[in-house]
Formats: sequence, C-alpha cells, structure tokens
Amino acid sequence: MASRIAQLSKQFLNQKSVYSFATAGKLSSKKINQFLAASYMIPHPEKAFKGGEDACFCNNQILCVADGVGGWAQYGVDPGLYSKELVKHIEENFKNKQSEYLLNPQQLIIDSHSQTKATGSTTCCILTIDEQKPIVYTSYIGDSGYAIFRKQKKSINPIFVSEEQTKSFNFPYQIGSEGDSPTKAWTFDHQIEHNDIIVCGTDGVFDNIDENQILNCIKPFWEYNDNITDVNLLSEIIAKYAFKLSVDPVYNSPFAKRAKKAYYNYRGGKSDDITVVVAQVKLLSEPKHQEENNE
Repeated sequence: MASRIAQLSKQFLNQKSVYSFATAGKLSSKKINQFLAASYMIPHPEKAFKGGEDACFCNNQILCVADGVGGWAQYGVDPGLYSKELVKHIEENFKNKQSEYLLNPQQLIIDSHSQTKATGSTTCCILTIDEQKPIVYTSYIGDSGYAIFRKQKKSINPIFVSEEQTKSFNFPYQIGSEGDSPTKAWTFDHQIEHNDIIVCGTDGVFDNIDENQILNCIKPFWEYNDNITDVNLLSEIIAKYAFKLSVDPVYNSPFAKRAKKAYYNYRGGKSDDITVVVAQVKLLSEPKHQEENNE
C-alpha cells in the first residue's frame, strides 16, 4: 500500500500548478455520525492570480462546492464573486442553524441564494450527514456533483455517481442574480455505511476524470486499511490528477466524450478551476450486516 501511495504521490504531487490551497480534515470529539473531510483547490492557470472562480466549504457535518459561471466575464463581472459569497452564506447559515439544514440541504441553498447580492451565477452541490441515522442528504444544481464509493466483499465500487443537471451540452442549471430558481436543485438521500468514501467536486474534476479514475486514486489508500489515514493527501492527488489531464491537448476526457455525443468537435482535457472535497464516513455505530459483508 505504502509503495503504491508513494507512486501516486510521485506521479501527481510534482505536477506544477500556479496556485492551490487545501483544508485539512479532523474528527470531532462529539458522539455523532460525521465526515472526516478535506478539500483541495487548483484554479485555472489564467485565473490563479485571483484564486479562481470556485468556492468550497467542509467540516464534519457538511461538504459544499460551488463553481462560478464563467460566461459573466464577458460582461465585466468576476464569476468568482457570486460563488464565493454564496458559500460564505452557506457556511454561516449552517453554523447558525445546523439542526434546521442538516436534513434539508436544498433549503440551505435556497436561503443562502436569497442572501447573496453579488452579480453572477453559480452551480452548487451540498452533502450533509445525519447525526444519528446512517443517511447522507444531498442537493445540487448544475454540473457540480459527487460520487460515493464502498468496500463490498473486498472489492471497491462506486455505488452512486451524480448526473449532471444541464439544459444542453455545457449549459448547466445555475442560480444567481440571473438564472434558475434554487427550488430546481435536485435532492437525494443515501443509506451509507461506516468508512464509505465520498468525493464531491466541481465540473473541473468530473469533466476530466470519471468515477473509475477516481477509484484508482482511492484504492492504494483503502485496499489494505479500512480507515483512510490521510484524506488530505488523497484530495490533493485527485485534484492534481484532474489538473494534469485538464491541460492535456490529446486526452480523450469525459468532457470530450460528451461533446462528441452532442456533435461538437472537441479534443483534450477541459482546463478549468478544479475543486475536490474528499470525505470518509464515520458512523457512531457500525451495523452488523456491514461487518458480515466485509468478511
């Protein structure tokens, strides 16, 4: 395991990006279900001077990413202003009324949208974890999304991958000073198990790597140890893997494959802001049936 992680680190951690930043995860002492979460962000090389146009927030109970819609730049508006203000309100509202929003992340999007005054628009994805029940609640609008991975009888598989919410190719639903109603955000709830892994990201992640490529990053951390010992390193490796492929002009990216299906001629990765949040689920009590499945 250590040698494979070292190989991944050597392959991707030397990948140069102009600017990046991370948040490190740690568990709370509270006796509740929680996330062990960390994030890593790499702005588009041409937007690095302003920190990019994505925004994110995560702690033991919530994961959140947002991607400012780049089209606003042609009107002289910084697309990052809206996404960053929205996430600031999401963070503040969740901290002030956690019990209200924990089971209803869509309402958190709706209320935070109503408070955001910047010009612009964004996609957004939020996941929250029930404090007592093994359930994750999610809500997202646009093409930011998430994937859930699970160990099942010694194999590791994606058990859910969100679908892009778009009106047409590369035209996501979005909320903002102009755009769609936040009530159109899709909502889901998922039965989760102890040590499940969730990867949440903006389209800069999922336009460049799919769930199987993400799984290849996870496996060396997870195959021989149920606990991910370094979610910070894992989030960095996934982000830098996506970044490396985003600037590859001949790579047949997920974005290029979708372009082809929509009858567009596109080749290569899609250079963009890349924001990833990785979380391992830590349940207060591990169900007996899970122990049996993992034998």
